[in-house]
Amino acid sequence: MNVEVLKSNISDNYFYLLADEEGRAAVVDPIDAGHAVSRVRSKGYELEWLINTHFHPDHIGGNQEVLEAFPDARVVTGRDDAEAIDSHFSGSEQRGVDETVAAGDVVDVGEISLDVLETPGHTPGHISLLHEHHLFSGDTIFVGGAGNCSFGGDARVLFYTFRDVLNTLPPETVFYPGHDYAIRNAKFLLSIEPEHPETLQVLEEAKRARREERLMKTTLGRERAYNAFLRYDDPELRTALSRRHGDRLQKFRDDSDGEDEAVFRCLRSLRNEW
Repeated sequence: MNVEVLKSNISDNYFYLLADEEGRAAVVDPIDAGHAVSRVRSKGYELEWLINTHFHPDHIGGNQEVLEAFPDARVVTGRDDAEAIDSHFSGSEQRGVDETVAAGDVVDVGEISLDVLETPGHTPGHISLLHEHHLFSGDTIFVGGAGNCSFGGDARVLFYTFRDVLNTLPPETVFYPGHDYAIRNAKFLLSIEPEHPETLQVLEEAKRARREERLMKTTLGRERAYNAFLRYDDPELRTALSRRHGDRLQKFRDDSDGEDEAVFRCLRSLRNEW
């Protein structure tokens, strides 16, 4: 599989162009339609799919222009976000969703099979796509962070996505997020664990990547070593969180199904305000 990381010229998003060896392609969350169309054409690809991981405008806003350029392409998204996408494109000349998918389904891009994972929390119907060790994760997980739940999301649900989906994938899994929040996320983590060595290293790597105008790549295995949203059961993290934000953590303990969920939701609440 050929994967091209594309930086939007009109927002802070990243989106992705993937293709098989025959040039049959899909574009994931092409907010910058002009850039997407230009890259597909320059590569000589046959665009089969436009994949939306979720319904937020900064991920679906380029759909119509891409479809105008490639009218044979089909739009696919998670079943629980499809209605919101259709509503967004409710004009008579606009296309909505052609196909919906759920966990266990497969999106075939030529010879590439993308396994659909339901990863709700950022939105109710957020999906991610997995091919071998490549995970197109939208706004579910970021370098050093987790998606916000402020626009139709639910931190409780996101916790279970992290616990039951992301934390079960192989450590070598490389993920491709919708935004680059690595520097700010690392600084937030250091506000809780100031001397954490892996986080300090990630911060320096993220700064270097920013200077070089590239997206910092990492794996789920590495994230599990420092990303607090994946370390909700780590005793050292829990101690640090209790020491600095004990009152808030206790409030989430009173309203959560166990300590793991309380830690995760407390972290997400703190990150909202940081």
